[in-house]
Amino acid sequence: MGFLQFTNSLKSILSNPHINRGVGVARHLHWQYLKAFNRFPFELDISRSRIIAAHKRCGVSALIYSQRLYNYNNMNLLQLLLKEGGSFLDIGANIGSFTLIASEQEKAKVHAFEPHPDTFRQLRNNVELNRRTNVDLYNIALGQSEGRIFLTNEPGITTNHIEPHESERTVSVPCNRVDTVCTQHGLHPQYVKIDVEGFEYDVLAGFGAFLNTVDLLMIEMNGLSDQRSHGQREIHSLLRSNRIDGPWRCDFDRKTLRRTEDSGIEDSLYLSDRAAGRLQQYGLTLAG
Repeated sequence: MGFLQFTNSLKSILSNPHINRGVGVARHLHWQYLKAFNRFPFELDISRSRIIAAHKRCGVSALIYSQRLYNYNNMNLLQLLLKEGGSFLDIGANIGSFTLIASEQEKAKVHAFEPHPDTFRQLRNNVELNRRTNVDLYNIALGQSEGRIFLTNEPGITTNHIEPHESERTVSVPCNRVDTVCTQHGLHPQYVKIDVEGFEYDVLAGFGAFLNTVDLLMIEMNGLSDQRSHGQREIHSLLRSNRIDGPWRCDFDRKTLRRTEDSGIEDSLYLSDRAAGRLQQYGLTLAG
């Protein structure tokens, strides 16, 4: 782990009010010991699920090790919304933290998309470990067009991303539009998480008319989209032109979603114009 990543992880732990910060820091330091002596793989707890920390370079495993529910508000919100069922698309599922949390709700139907072959194998292993039968897995990328794309191919890491050209350090993977996949498989996305290392706009542009079925979107807004593809302003514009409003942030303990432009640790939330009434049914309030 580089020094910057180490300090960013510490900041994440120290700014998380939902954990014992001292314990979180101690576990983060212990992770460095596990890395130094390569004590992998091993299993971790996340919510009511188990997940495999397969490699010392896996940043998601490190987050789970130190903080468990590292996206406390959004993870709890997702479980609440899926309690009585619904469809969840986990786009950029990685090793499966959101997939597992969503699939704990037995009435939910989860569709998990992860393009990188090695990361997909970890995702599949974690779903099988928990014997989840309400999850469908897709080893494809999602974007604006049909074809193939090139991903960086760094072993063990969970932040491989799209590259414009093939090289010795990339792997070629199939890419589809979301509307193509939804049509082929009869999907009606209701809740969606998108975390694709800066190419979130490209995924959204491939939804086509299926954006109209979405009630809530969770989108990573960490600045990578401005560097690698279309930026946050274009994402906002695309969503708002489809009557999906945001960004919002959830305070789950207060059962409140508040409008804010500030970037935070957790993914930004966007809501359809019909979502407010549905949220109120779950005791949630929109403020701001």
